[in-house]
Amino acid sequence: MEKTSNIVDILIVDDRIDGLIALEAVLNMPDINLVKAQSGQEALDLLGHYDFGLILLDVQMPEMDGFQTAQRIRQNEKYKLTPIIFVTAINKDDRYIYRGYESGAVDYIFKPFEPQILRAKASVFLELFRKSRQLQQQAERIRESERRERYFRLAELENESLKRYRNLADAIPHMVWRARSDGNLDYVNKGWTDYTGLTLEQSSGDKWQTAMQPEDLRLFLKTWLDSMSEGKPFDVEMKVRNQQGEWHWFWVKVVAELTPGGQVGSWLGTCTDINDRKIAELKLIEAEKQAKAASHSKTSFLANMSHEIRTPMNAILGFTELMLDPNQTPEERVNCIHTVQRNASQLLKIIDEILDISKVESGHMQMEKVAVDVPILLDDLKNLLQLQAMDKGLELRFGLDTEIPRTIISDPTRLRQILLNLIGNAIKFTQRGFVEVNVAWHAKEHPGEKDRMEFRINDTGVGISREHAENLFQPFVQGDSSTTRKFGGTGLGLALSRQLARAMDGDISLVSSEQGRGSNFLVIVEAPALPDTAFVNKLATATNRKSKKFPKRGDGRLKSMRILLVEDVVDNQALMVHFLNLAGAQVEVADNGHEGVEKALAGNFDAILMDIQMPLMDGYEATRQLRAQGNKTPIIALTAHALNEEKDKSIEAGCDDHLSKPVEFNTLIEHLIKLVPKRDKEEGERSVE
Repeated sequence: MEKTSNIVDILIVDDRIDGLIALEAVLNMPDINLVKAQSGQEALDLLGHYDFGLILLDVQMPEMDGFQTAQRIRQNEKYKLTPIIFVTAINKDDRYIYRGYESGAVDYIFKPFEPQILRAKASVFLELFRKSRQLQQQAERIRESERRERYFRLAELENESLKRYRNLADAIPHMVWRARSDGNLDYVNKGWTDYTGLTLEQSSGDKWQTAMQPEDLRLFLKTWLDSMSEGKPFDVEMKVRNQQGEWHWFWVKVVAELTPGGQVGSWLGTCTDINDRKIAELKLIEAEKQAKAASHSKTSFLANMSHEIRTPMNAILGFTELMLDPNQTPEERVNCIHTVQRNASQLLKIIDEILDISKVESGHMQMEKVAVDVPILLDDLKNLLQLQAMDKGLELRFGLDTEIPRTIISDPTRLRQILLNLIGNAIKFTQRGFVEVNVAWHAKEHPGEKDRMEFRINDTGVGISREHAENLFQPFVQGDSSTTRKFGGTGLGLALSRQLARAMDGDISLVSSEQGRGSNFLVIVEAPALPDTAFVNKLATATNRKSKKFPKRGDGRLKSMRILLVEDVVDNQALMVHFLNLAGAQVEVADNGHEGVEKALAGNFDAILMDIQMPLMDGYEATRQLRAQGNKTPIIALTAHALNEEKDKSIEAGCDDHLSKPVEFNTLIEHLIKLVPKRDKEEGERSVE
């Protein structure tokens, strides 16, 4: 038993009661606690209950004498140095004394003893014990103080380390959090709080899950649960909501903190913002999908286009070969010519559609805003399409749902192109029944609205399935491959028509369609009425159409006109010379731009027809050189390029006009007639000066 005061325990051992009483009487001193034992075994049993500073041990005892008891006491680590004084009545023979010292005694007291001597010896040993205990207590206090100092320092270092860790966690541009082994959060850094707006208290437990996108959260929790048993690190990509309610992509990486026993003590996680990279990645994936879809569509388009081009080309080549047969009658040869002309027009239409869709998509399509006579436009459309409908046994009907202004402001060419496409499609895909066009006009009713004209095209044709209707207005797309094989077409018409309608501040939509029952399309375009125009409530049945002029021998419209034709293709030279001669012109030919410049400067020509793409020197450069050397002869550019920018390049180079191949010869003659008198007038004015 450990003592904290000056009281010292003394063990006195004697098998005789009178011996114990005698010792007790002598050692009855202040701050002494006497503990008595009547046998060696009893003395040994008491050792664990006290902290004896002195042991007085009788030598002669039954069963276990004093020497044996002393030896057993010395075997106890606690009492190896405790003073043992033998109290004995045996003689003072040296061998007994030596045996006592060998057993661990420090002194002998012989009975009868002098009380003063025993008390004095006991006092010395007791004082030594007290001093020793004080030293032990002081050493213990020093050790305790050192332990506390170490603990305090460790706590201070731990706090400093924790503070540094938290400062570091707050400084990095990531969200950092820690969770207990069960997954409940017990720490978040400033990055988390600033981004999510959730404090530690609002994030504790499983409240942090409110900031996670639900679908992503399920994947995250499943991955975490799979890692919990073995403490494996893991990472996922998921969306996290910020204070403003916006979802951003984050890369969440989680590692386990293991205890010394190898168990998961906690989880540490970081959230890194990857939103920009993820958005770019998703856009790239989407772009790749769109590119594959576009590639597939264009591959199908090219295959279809090959079919569409080769079909009329086959007819052109075949009927041209038939015309070479000397046994053909004039009537058969005329029929062949009409067939060739019809198929060539179809080829030109295909090329125009491709160019138009390209111009619309690139933003180069320019719209006119001129006066359009609506009844005449509709009558013209009906006359153009009536024969096609009659050939299939269809009724083609035009009607008005409302009164319409006779004249509107619009682009007649594009409006005509849109309606031809839609009505032509309706006729193409209708085998029996009718095709009906109903027209309505609506004036604007509120500020910001526009006057508009509506064309409803109804048919009793094959109809369109719901899945194919979704892609109906996509370029290069038709209903399905069987549609292409059965009805033909490039798949550009509807896409082009819708883009043209939108360029005219309108739109085209499929109102309804049922397979086998027909379709209903609606075309809307902006159509302000011309001021003071009349309104009509019915359409005329028919109007006279002018027949197409064809240059005949002796036509004389270009009589005496001298023309320089700069053209490198022999067949085109022969064709142009033939028709120009029919109109009365005198034609000289140059095979390339370099020769054209030389002949133009050496001769006196009324006009120059300049091909653009030629070897040695193209038409642009030839024109520039002529203008640079003062040549003022009117120049008309002839090119197979039909884009507006090609016309602009020709005018910029110095040409007076621009015509696209294939050239319609009446149009060419009219352009020449307009240009040459202008030149004669200018020369006349210069001669007067």
